[in-house]
Parts: sequence; C-alpha cells; structure tokens
Amino acid sequence: MIFSSTALASGVDTAAALVGTASGVVAAILTFLLLRHHRDAQAWLRRFRHVDEDAKDFENASKHLGTLLELLCGWAHKPCRTANFEPLHALRHLLDDAAENTEPIRSELQAVVERLDRYLATALPPLPADARVTGDELTAQLALAMKQEHARAELKNAVSATQKRIRSLSRAT
Repeated sequence: MIFSSTALASGVDTAAALVGTASGVVAAILTFLLLRHHRDAQAWLRRFRHVDEDAKDFENASKHLGTLLELLCGWAHKPCRTANFEPLHALRHLLDDAAENTEPIRSELQAVVERLDRYLATALPPLPADARVTGDELTAQLALAMKQEHARAELKNAVSATQKRIRSLSRAT
C-alpha cells in the first residue's frame, strides 16, 4: 500500500492507520450483522405471537364445538321443541364471534353457524293443550321431526369437519 508523503511527513504511523481502518471495517460489519440478527429475531417473535393467538382462538372454538357436539349427540333421534334449543342460542353467538376472530377456520365456523341456524329453525311447535293429536297433525309433526333430524345430522357433520380442521391446523403450527 502506498501512502502519500503528507501522511508520512506528518508523522502518522502506517500501522496505526491500518489498524484504525481495519477496526472501522470490522465495526461496520458487526453492526450490519447485529442489525440483521435483530430483524430476524423480531420477525420470529411476531410469527410465534400470531401462532399463540391462533392457538387460543382454536382452543375457544374447539371448546364451543365440543359443547355443541355433546348437545347434538344427546338429542339424536329425539324431536326437540323450542324450549330444548335455549342453550343453542348462546352457543350460536359464541361460534359466530369465534368465526369473526379466527381467520384460518372462518369459513368452516360460518358453515357451522349457518347449519345451526337451519337446525334452530326446525323446532317443533308446542303441544296443543288438549293433548289429542289428529292423524294429519301427527303426520305433519313426524315430517317436521324428520327434517329436524336431517338438519341435526348435517350440523353434526359440519362440527366434526371443523374439529378435524382445527386439529390439523394445530398440528401444523
């Protein structure tokens, strides 16, 4: 390396100049590497924060779906009246809120809510006060009970599919 005569004439030691330049280059490289590591660490933390939030949302949705599935299995092959459906209204709203807050399974939860609405619409009318039912009324109630059972089976299938999707997404994270 050739130094100008001015630097040599002023008494600057060439070794000191080389050490100063080298330490400046090393400091710049270390600063660059530390900034890059910090950026990667922040990205990793953001990614795992989202995974933790999704896990909590999955857990809440799974809990509500489990409660719904227990109720549906208890009512299998039993015609239900409006009074029987009272616990389902609260679950419907909880599942609807979970669908709004949980992006990865939003479509599955919305399908469950739609099928739950269809199931709630099949509630049998209250029994008449005189406890006597004609043949035509009995046939009409039987048809409604069959529609209700079909809606219950569709809802149960949607709940099972959503639970399976939650399990697969939970394993993937």
